[in-house]
Amino acid sequence: MRRVIEKAATQKWLDALGRRPAEAKYAGLSKELYRLVSKPKRQRISVNLQKLGRLAGESENVIVPGKVLGNGSLDKKLNISAIEYSKSALEKLKSRNCSVIELEEMLKKENVRIIV
Repeated sequence: MRRVIEKAATQKWLDALGRRPAEAKYAGLSKELYRLVSKPKRQRISVNLQKLGRLAGESENVIVPGKVLGNGSLDKKLNISAIEYSKSALEKLKSRNCSVIELEEMLKKENVRIIV
């Protein structure tokens, strides 16, 4: 059965993960991200800002393989990459001077953390 990718952003992530070099230190990260992103939309992950604030450290590199929602507050500055952002989440991230980064650029960084 062939999966239909419903959004261009999801397909862009899958393409970027497919082009990822097969280095030993990145192989597990890319494989896990690909598995999480390729799920159907109704099973995909949604993470609130409150959870990000609780789990992520100051100036940490964070990947959310789904949608970031604006529920809660964020008191830390993060470098974040996600498939989608709600309007309120983007406003709150910008107000905290968080960096919203494309996946390709995030995968080049060291100490990247996946939050689900």
